[in-house]
Amino acid sequence: MNRVLNGCFNLVTVLFVLLTIGAAAGALGIAGDALEPPIFKPKATAIIPTLAAFAPPTPRPTWTPSNTPLPSPTPTDTPTGTFTPTDTPTDTPTVTASFTPSISPTFTTSPTFTLSPTNTLPPPTATFTRTPTPTPSNTPLPSPTPTATPTVQLAFMVQPGSVILRENFGNPAGCNWQGLAGLVTTDRGEPVIGVEVRVRSEGTNLAALSGTATFYGPAGWEIKVADQPNTNRYVVELWVAGQQASPSQEIVFPGVCQQNLAMINFIRTSQP
Repeated sequence: MNRVLNGCFNLVTVLFVLLTIGAAAGALGIAGDALEPPIFKPKATAIIPTLAAFAPPTPRPTWTPSNTPLPSPTPTDTPTGTFTPTDTPTDTPTVTASFTPSISPTFTTSPTFTLSPTNTLPPPTATFTRTPTPTPSNTPLPSPTPTATPTVQLAFMVQPGSVILRENFGNPAGCNWQGLAGLVTTDRGEPVIGVEVRVRSEGTNLAALSGTATFYGPAGWEIKVADQPNTNRYVVELWVAGQQASPSQEIVFPGVCQQNLAMINFIRTSQP
């Protein structure tokens, strides 16, 4: 605590010493004419008067009256501003009226029925016809002879969807050939070999056995009918033991190379 107080006293002492030195320096400056009180007052500057040279006065002119009239003053036109109004077009709004019907008229027409007069015919007149009374006889009437309806059970049928006309692909003659070919199988797809296939047309009767044209399959058959495409009609059937064993299938060729081969497959439906 004493050290703090001593430090404060020392600081105050140093401050007073500095102020004393500054005051002494100011007094010495004033005494030596280095400074004038007040210290910051600016020095006065001597003003030297300037002599002005004046010219002699100019004599005034003497006015002599005369009879010459004074000229009239020339009037001066005073410009007048001209204002030209400019019309500025103003757009006038156009109102277009529109009408939208909200209710559509509905017209209902009621049917009109016209009664036609009905002609009434007179009641028919009954006509009585005498029916002879049959006389009984001891002769018996003959019994009707029943007519037997033959039932044919065919052992083969044409496979549905198998009848097609296409280009000859199994014979090297190509377009210089026309014929029929196909297969004979069971309903399970097993080959049936040795069945006679007959093809007939006007003036033509040809035949072949199933299994002789294995190019089409194990039970394949093929019959040539012409050396070039024609438009003749042919009938194809299967025969077993001298009896027809399938329905007759008709083929009509269009007479073009792209359809000179008729494919027909037969399926066995029962044992012949």
